[in-house]
Amino acid sequence: MSTFFRHLSEVLYQVLECVGVNPWVVERRRHTFLHREAAQEVDVYQQRQDATAFHFGSQSEGTTTPGLQSDTDLLFTANNVNIMSSLADWQQGRMNLLMVRYEDTPPQHYLLQLFKNFVPLPATATDIDDLPDFVTDPHGRVFYSNLAVVKSYAELFGETHVRHGPSNSPNEDFDLVSAFHCKTLPPEIMSWFTKMEHGYWPPVETLQAARMCPSFLVPVGYHGSRNQDIEWRITPNLIERILMFSLSMVPLKCLVVLKMLKKEEFVKHIHCANCKFNTFHCKTALFFKLHRTQPRV
Repeated sequence: MSTFFRHLSEVLYQVLECVGVNPWVVERRRHTFLHREAAQEVDVYQQRQDATAFHFGSQSEGTTTPGLQSDTDLLFTANNVNIMSSLADWQQGRMNLLMVRYEDTPPQHYLLQLFKNFVPLPATATDIDDLPDFVTDPHGRVFYSNLAVVKSYAELFGETHVRHGPSNSPNEDFDLVSAFHCKTLPPEIMSWFTKMEHGYWPPVETLQAARMCPSFLVPVGYHGSRNQDIEWRITPNLIERILMFSLSMVPLKCLVVLKMLKKEEFVKHIHCANCKFNTFHCKTALFFKLHRTQPRV
């Protein structure tokens, strides 16, 4: 039986090589999308927008094949908004939003409380009379609603508007996410780094590079939460990119196979935490396995 599975693994490895999961194609995909990021930066600058663009997802990682029909993921960060982890981060003359949590706020989610732009004090209801994108809680605190992003893209794309989680897109082939840049890594991310220091993967050099990457807040709340419309989820896309770029071809091929299985009918109906089984779950399983598996010498 072990001989059969070894032969099956070798054949599958070669098939994946032929359909584009090989070093040359993976490198070309990554090179192409990094250049597209640079071109997008020029376009944003010419339009006089204070934003930064990133390409994430399967296309930019090289973990796809033509048959998977992966969409293109583009994340924009608004640099004119100052996200604060504490009052020490407040800046005069800018929109200042403080990351806060209620006692029952779900993990990896935050609320963004508005502060005045001329003095480091919380904004009040009178400060948002002409700002429909903000809401007030029973304690008088003012929060930025994630629905403001949905509304703006719905108006922009009209009838073709498609929403999937934090993504708002003109069609099913393109995922566009607006996000805010976090100056400091949230406790959840720092805790993850501490856990990853004690395992077989990733290597120390990769962890050190990942620590230098910022995380983002994307406009989507936890499904079923009472504050779903004002919650923002932490996403470490740049950290994930460094981890993916550090992988050898074997785990990359494993991830592609998982994505292929994910599209099969018997998997499509699997639900986890009120959402369908998706690529995020595949990556999480792969990272967990690599972290706990001792590499062969």
